[in-house]
Amino acid sequence: MKPRLVLVGLGHGQFEILEHLDRLREYYEVSYIGGREAIYTGAFPQVIAGEMASATTRLRRDIAPVAERLIALDPDARLVETEHGNIAYDFLVLSTGAKSRGIGTGLKPMTRNMLDEIVQSDAITIVGGGKAGVELAFACIRRKRHVTLYARDILPDLSHHVGRQMARRLVQSGVTLMLSSFQPGTKAEGLVLDATGVGPDDWWAAAGLADHDAFIETTADLRHPVYREIYITGDMAARLNGGVDAVRSGRHVARQLLGTSRPFKSRTSLNILLTTPGRALLTFGKLTWHGRLPYWLKRKIDRRHVERFN
Repeated sequence: MKPRLVLVGLGHGQFEILEHLDRLREYYEVSYIGGREAIYTGAFPQVIAGEMASATTRLRRDIAPVAERLIALDPDARLVETEHGNIAYDFLVLSTGAKSRGIGTGLKPMTRNMLDEIVQSDAITIVGGGKAGVELAFACIRRKRHVTLYARDILPDLSHHVGRQMARRLVQSGVTLMLSSFQPGTKAEGLVLDATGVGPDDWWAAAGLADHDAFIETTADLRHPVYREIYITGDMAARLNGGVDAVRSGRHVARQLLGTSRPFKSRTSLNILLTTPGRALLTFGKLTWHGRLPYWLKRKIDRRHVERFN
């Protein structure tokens, strides 16, 4: 009898694992819990800016989810509680993602309905001056009557020079830049979007996978240190950082499940964010490059990813 492998969630890493489904089925009884489509994080700002028609990625048609939602997890009994009852597993892959911090409308998890609401809103208020917030502001100002960005700093992870340059470009593009924190009760125009990053989901601690308000720790092979039959992908894992790591984590777990044992090696990730029309900001470690070539590269990468999972 084959061991039972249960895949939960449709994060970026899970798509990579499902690419190997035919081979996985040779060794496991595979069950999937989750939805049939997801919004690709790297591409949805281009939808808002009117440069892509869709950022939706879809589940393979030959996969029938046994349930849509994980309600709770009992790792000692190896049971996943869903809306259709308990599902037992021998191995479990979690790719449900983290959650937004709760300032206004969260961007995680992004859904098609939420994306439609952003596209249809005339005015947008964005909270957070990191890469997600800055790219979203540049994307929204293309087609919005009014865009406000609240941030104490612009791109604080990059050099001060780059942050100041992007702040100037935001203002020149028409964004109202508020160099202060967004306080509860602040009167905001339009839809308020939380781009301050993500935090842990409550059920992680309830299941005993992590401490309260902490991301999930893993060993070097992305297994839980106590419950070794559980693999953690994407932004649930404390050791992973960003969308590129999420994709790489899925590829790594697929290799592990198929018998190739090796540690997950962190590496410097390429990041490209949409800015003014026809231009993008590329960052790779301390290297930054703003111009047309990064824009072309981003468009190629994002379109290829969306087409690959449709």
